[in-house]
Amino acid sequence: MKPIFKTDIALVVLGMASLISGITTHIAGHYSSPTAWQYASWTHGIINIGLLIATCIHIKQHWGWFKGLIKRPSFMKKIAFFITLSFIATLLSGIITLSFSQTPNTHAGLVHFFIGILFSALVIIHFCSRWKIFAKGIGLKKQ
Repeated sequence: MKPIFKTDIALVVLGMASLISGITTHIAGHYSSPTAWQYASWTHGIINIGLLIATCIHIKQHWGWFKGLIKRPSFMKKIAFFITLSFIATLLSGIITLSFSQTPNTHAGLVHFFIGILFSALVIIHFCSRWKIFAKGIGLKKQ
């Protein structure tokens, strides 16, 4: 299996874990104790450090494509452009939330949650549009 598909598998697994842990953190902030929220937040943060590393590797593997993103507009490239923007927004809002919010139910946390949901939706659209390539690359479909 090519390294690019190993990175894609890591992105899928860590992305799903990030989405689940983010939603869990959000729910814990509303309905659980501050301790439960803190554990959920730490879990979400640790998962996202791994996701950030995998994303950096993914960007490096696709760097030539990223450079041509603006030069060759198409629908799929526009989605990737918005994924990139929402990734940066999610990352920055997460850092701001982590830096300034030590308790649940903050405005920064809520902004991060909604940006993260937007980012997740765009990634799911991107993944679905690339499913055939991914499935073939990891050996789920025959050549």
